[in-house]
Amino acid sequence: MNASVPLVTALALSALLLGCAQQPTGPEREPASASESAEPASDTADAAREPEPEAAQPAPTRPFTSDTLYALLAAEIAGSRQQFDIALSNYLQQAHQTRDPQVAARATHIARFLSANNALLDAALLWVEIAPDDTEAQLNAALALVQNGRLQEAFELSRQLQDKGEHTLFQNIAASAAEATDTQRERLIDGYLALLEEYPEHQELLIGTGLLMQQQGDLEPALNYASRALKEAPDSVAATILKATLLNQLERSDEALQTVVGALEDNPESLRLRLQYARLLTQHDLAMAQEQFEVLVRQEPRDPDLRLSLGIVALERGDTETAQTSFESLLDSDEHASSANFYLGQLAEQQGQNEEALLYYLQVEPGSDFLQATINIMELLIDSGQLEAANDHMNRMRNRFPDQAADLYLFQARVLLQKGHEESAEALLGNALEAHPTHSDLLYSRAMLYDQQGRLEAAERDLRNILTYDPHNATALNALGYILTDKTNRHEEAYELIRQALALNPEEPAILDSMGWVLYNLGRPEEALPYLQDAMNAYPDQEIAAHLGEVLWQLGQKEEARAVWQQGLETDPDSELIPATRERLGVDAEAADQ
Repeated sequence: MNASVPLVTALALSALLLGCAQQPTGPEREPASASESAEPASDTADAAREPEPEAAQPAPTRPFTSDTLYALLAAEIAGSRQQFDIALSNYLQQAHQTRDPQVAARATHIARFLSANNALLDAALLWVEIAPDDTEAQLNAALALVQNGRLQEAFELSRQLQDKGEHTLFQNIAASAAEATDTQRERLIDGYLALLEEYPEHQELLIGTGLLMQQQGDLEPALNYASRALKEAPDSVAATILKATLLNQLERSDEALQTVVGALEDNPESLRLRLQYARLLTQHDLAMAQEQFEVLVRQEPRDPDLRLSLGIVALERGDTETAQTSFESLLDSDEHASSANFYLGQLAEQQGQNEEALLYYLQVEPGSDFLQATINIMELLIDSGQLEAANDHMNRMRNRFPDQAADLYLFQARVLLQKGHEESAEALLGNALEAHPTHSDLLYSRAMLYDQQGRLEAAERDLRNILTYDPHNATALNALGYILTDKTNRHEEAYELIRQALALNPEEPAILDSMGWVLYNLGRPEEALPYLQDAMNAYPDQEIAAHLGEVLWQLGQKEEARAVWQQGLETDPDSELIPATRERLGVDAEAADQ
């Protein structure tokens, strides 16, 4: 590229350097819109669409120094050479030195183009400080504050824009509050409700209030605000999606579907409405969901997210041809390549093409599918008799990702145990604990292995080791207490451990079961019963069913005991514990005598 300043750049720069009395309205002052910012944190919010704000009133002419002229010229040359970081640095520095609104505006737009959030916030706040009545400056500052999580300040600027009759960001602010704390959302809700008293029919305020209440879990009030927004603006896509989402959360799925279908009839080209319809259908009718995703892909054939969704739904339905075509098209376009490789690996595995599956899984990069791909690689290698290759692969993964080494040890040990390689799992956990001697999960996993092997002293040693480093570890307290009451006569000691665990986690079904079981072993079945009933109601597990049935049997509630055992067997037909319990209590023999 020619090192001289291009004519168009020179002209643009000369317009800027003439001073602030003549403010250009061309590219140098291109207004920002919410569509240029990060997408809202909720699918139920549309990005705000602001028209171009009116130009601010000209500031008094203020000549630039030669140093400033040189810095701005250098910035424009850097921009023409696509050295945008230099351009941004120069403009931001000169914005602070000159406090010129045009320079601050230019710095803001460059920062937004580069997605340089810290610089964007700095420039936008400086711009609105210099030109506090400039609606474009207020809008840009509000957007920057939203992107940086400073939602209350963004709300105050949006309120000022509303007072002027300008477009606002109330919807974006509320959508972004999904990551805020409950206290922050409560403060925002108070502000929205106060402003609604002044503007009771304001669509964005109504939708924003509904979003905030949805995030707080107040679904019925949120639905009321969504309905009010739809009444004010029946064609609002954002209000429709919010209402449908809330109805679905309230388990009123038929109404949710009807809401979206009705809106789609009036607006069949709306991608967001159709996408919401497709998502709702995935919970009720995969075939219809696939049809909708196919329509979406036809409407937006270059959208990789839609192709990925279509592939996943098709895979879930067993439509392997559509799934494979979708995932391969993603590889061709180099979009969502890791996810595409993961699902293509699953497809190959389903078709018995294990070597091909391995090749796909090996191309999955760190992300949401990486861990499962790693586990699948291990299982494929072990199933094919390549245990050493599986171990070598995991060693490479730990060397590649040392920060995740402990977790990788854990998952490898679990796969080895599932595949019946107890000795290898024990050796692996030993090696892992040499490298991570205080890792609670590794110690717990080895303790549970020792417990299965009947090596109670070793299991107790590892669990007490956890409690040395983490005395309030409810899982370790409960596990040790349960082992002591179930497999030894140390019931009083077990009770104290389980009591501490229950105080730390009073609603955990496993701990409730342990408390019931230790009370029963202490000869207190009446006290044991409510704990076991609560555990069974929360988690109808075959082990809890065995314990509850035994207590009911000993309390003379034999029909209830049989019903509980039957429930446990329906949950786990292969249970060995329930038949063993019945045999020990002579239940089957008693039934035969009758």
